[in-house]
Amino acid sequence: MGKLKVSRFADGEVNIQVQENIRGKDIYIIQPTCPPVNENLMELLLMISTFRRASAHKINVVIPYYGYCRQDRKSAPRVPISAADVARLLETMGVDRVIAIDLHCG
Repeated sequence: MGKLKVSRFADGEVNIQVQENIRGKDIYIIQPTCPPVNENLMELLLMISTFRRASAHKINVVIPYYGYCRQDRKSAPRVPISAADVARLLETMGVDRVIAIDLHCG
C-alpha cells in the first residue's frame, strides 16, 4: 500500500497527491467505479494521470465494479457505447493493464 492523499477542494474538485517516490515502479490502483460512478471514475483518471506524471513504469488498474458496463452495445440509434468509451479513456490516460473483476454483476 502506497501513500496517496485524495482530498477535495471547496468547489468539489478532486485533488490527488502522491506522497512517496514511485519513479520506475509498477503501480496497482484498486478503484471501483460504483456509485457515484462519475466521481469515482474522475478520481481514477486523475490518479492515473498523477502516477504517469510521477514516472511510474507500469500502471495497472484493478476495477472490482466497472461503471458503465451495462452500456456495452448499442441499444438504440444515436446512443454511445459507454463501456468502450470508458475503456478508451483509460487507454488514453496511459493504463498498461486493466483487470476487471465482474463486468455484469447485479
